[in-house]
Amino acid sequence: PGLLLTELSMIFVVALSSSLDVAAIELEVKKPLKYNQELIMVGISNVVSGLTGGYTGSYIFSQSIFTLRAGIRERLAGFVLAFCQLAIIVTPFPILGYVPNFFYGSLLLMICLDLMYDWLWDFRTKVTTAEYFIALATFVLIQVLQVEYGIIAGVIVYVVCRKAGVNVGELKIATTDNETEQ
Repeated sequence: PGLLLTELSMIFVVALSSSLDVAAIELEVKKPLKYNQELIMVGISNVVSGLTGGYTGSYIFSQSIFTLRAGIRERLAGFVLAFCQLAIIVTPFPILGYVPNFFYGSLLLMICLDLMYDWLWDFRTKVTTAEYFIALATFVLIQVLQVEYGIIAGVIVYVVCRKAGVNVGELKIATTDNETEQ
């Protein structure tokens, strides 16, 4: 029972991050993706991962965007990435143990700064002022209250803004492929 809030929060975070990953890739390719199809695939892979003792996850959208920006359009990039990961797993010694820690730290810092710039600064031009306020408020609340309570507080901020009549943008209802064809 003590982990219920953490478990529900992580389900929410994975679901939200999967949706944001699809949206980020959609923005990069500048054409609409089939959200339901993409999210169903993420769901299936998470079920398989969970049943086999793995971790939950979603797209590595940074990898997808990196390859798109580099002009790589072949599936070979994904196969090479999968092969490299498999090679690391089956190697009998810890390959990553030979990589200096400062490399990991600098890589994490670079990713952090890039994501913060994209989602906390550049994001402001793509949404309403109220949506931007809610995103910033949620970010700050997560830092102050930790992930579980910060997300709940962010949802409360959204609901309060919505009830107060603030224009927080239109909610878009995802439709299935069959509904859009009719």
